[in-house]
Amino acid sequence: MPTRALFFASVLASALALSGCTSDSSPTAPRSCIPLTGQYAGVFTDSCGLSKTEDVTLFQTGCTLVAEFPGVGSVQGTVSGGTLVFAIGFSGFSPCGGSASGSATLTSSGGLTGSYKGQTTGTGTTCCGNVSGAFTLTRR
Repeated sequence: MPTRALFFASVLASALALSGCTSDSSPTAPRSCIPLTGQYAGVFTDSCGLSKTEDVTLFQTGCTLVAEFPGVGSVQGTVSGGTLVFAIGFSGFSPCGGSASGSATLTSSGGLTGSYKGQTTGTGTTCCGNVSGAFTLTRR
């Protein structure tokens, strides 16, 4: 567990160092960031046979978001308006290695619904090579 906590702390520290949205109103300025920090109930499915419901906590600083999707992977992404664009690293949080990228949009109830595509490696039953997945996060 200490390695897992250390990894998560380093991801959060990196996110803090890289975060920040400006309030500049020029046409090239990023859109405002919808605050997503909080606890959610998550439903996850993917093309490799994953189907699970887990509690998820999202952490956001500026426009940068980090989270752990239990049994899926560690997530780091950028919020722009009501959209989250993210990358998932499968190592350390699932029986598979590999990575994926995807996006999610804000729901009318304040949750997120999204999808991702990527590549898994490993010998676990949910490590099938090409993977596509979907999730819904409902704010608690």
